[in-house]
Amino acid sequence: MDIATEIERILGHSVLDPFGILGVARNCTTDDVKAAYRSKSRQIHPDKARHDQARPAFEKLKAAEAELMDDTKRVSIQNMMAEARRELSAEWKAEVTSGIRRLEDADETTSTFDDAAFAKYKAIMIDIEWRRRQKLKEAMAAQGTAAKKEEEATNEKRQKRQADKAWEDNRDERVSDWRKFQAKGSKSKKSKTKKAKQG
Repeated sequence: MDIATEIERILGHSVLDPFGILGVARNCTTDDVKAAYRSKSRQIHPDKARHDQARPAFEKLKAAEAELMDDTKRVSIQNMMAEARRELSAEWKAEVTSGIRRLEDADETTSTFDDAAFAKYKAIMIDIEWRRRQKLKEAMAAQGTAAKKEEEATNEKRQKRQADKAWEDNRDERVSDWRKFQAKGSKSKKSKTKKAKQG
């Protein structure tokens, strides 16, 4: 396959299909992944391939290789793909039973089934990603709410401290005013008493 065709093939695959990007079977091993990566990376490496899309294709190839070299991720992807195939198979069998689909159109060995299974897998992965993002969004909102409550509590404490300080700072003035008031009240009582005695 020539360089341009290989680059277009790689870029044409979904990032959700690292097997397709590397051109390996869905039940591949790490040795299969290494061999496919070496072969394709030599062919499309941006330093060697004179193609304007060589770099994005190479980066996509490298990301697919990294994903499939991780045993946990590779097995997880394989399990998700197998689950999509099982779900699609059950749906198609139900359609055959109900008469919606003909038996010969429900053949699981065809490329039509493979394409439909991959579409199902993509839908599952998109749903999982959407749910993950929703949970993250909810967690961020909860964190924001908690931070806002904490800030409000801090502001309330600060305002109370300021009010207490202002109260303490004005104590001498209040005491002085009270004493003046008391003294005035005493004088007016004495003068009323004198007037009453005189009168």
